[in-house]
Amino acid sequence: MPEPQEVSFTLNEKVVRARTGETVLSVAKRHEIPIPTLCHHQAVAPYGACRLCMVEVFWGKRSKLVTSCIYLPYENDRVETNNERVRGARRMILELLLARCPEVEVIQALGREYGLEASRFHTEGGELSSERCILCGLCVRVCGEVVRRHAIGFADRGVDRIVATPFDSSPEECIGCGACVFICPTGALHYEDLKGERIIAELKVKMPLVKCRVCGTPFATAEHIAYIRERLGIPDEVSETCPVCRGSEHGSAMEKVLAFRRSRFESPSMGKGLLEAHHLDMRAFRYGGE
Repeated sequence: MPEPQEVSFTLNEKVVRARTGETVLSVAKRHEIPIPTLCHHQAVAPYGACRLCMVEVFWGKRSKLVTSCIYLPYENDRVETNNERVRGARRMILELLLARCPEVEVIQALGREYGLEASRFHTEGGELSSERCILCGLCVRVCGEVVRRHAIGFADRGVDRIVATPFDSSPEECIGCGACVFICPTGALHYEDLKGERIIAELKVKMPLVKCRVCGTPFATAEHIAYIRERLGIPDEVSETCPVCRGSEHGSAMEKVLAFRRSRFESPSMGKGLLEAHHLDMRAFRYGGE
């Protein structure tokens, strides 16, 4: 089998090599070069929504800004990740994000890294916005690509665009796994288990929880248990117990299952994205993996 073709290019004055299909962002991560992102996660396909990962690519006397999470480098490209033009573009994006979501801590922290304490821009009416969603699409993509349920999506266009459920009602496709909540970078989505129900208020989700077969504590929805059972190959007696009882009652069985799944997802043929998707599944079911 022929060796995968690699591309040689310059990244911040250092000659590096990119594997076939590898983006500039991925190469930068391998070389521990920081590039800020808000819409990127290894479990889902690159999307380029937030634009914070922009870098400048040079070809002789010409150059342009590109999103590093989706840009595949060419032979002899010269890429700079933190020059003044790049920082200026990121600063403007962060200023717009601060105007939209001034109370989001991760945006505030990024803003301070680029010398921003507040935005010059204001929302209509001049009132401080309480919005937390930056329309990065991570929740929509993880629901479709990882969980494969497509329970949420984008609605409307332009400044009216929002994340919503079909017909703005409780989605029948939702299994109450919480993957959309875990992957959200800004805390726009929340869930709580209250009085035997799982509630994701922003998505109009309210689902009954199944009680642990050992202690009787409500811990997961029936749909989520069925999904995890099929997806991860966990025996019924393990999947129907809560995290606390799972460790004490089925610790050895659980370790065998996890070891088998880990060996599959860590194989070179599966790729890191699928490994991250597997970890997201595990975290959503409260096994603590990420």
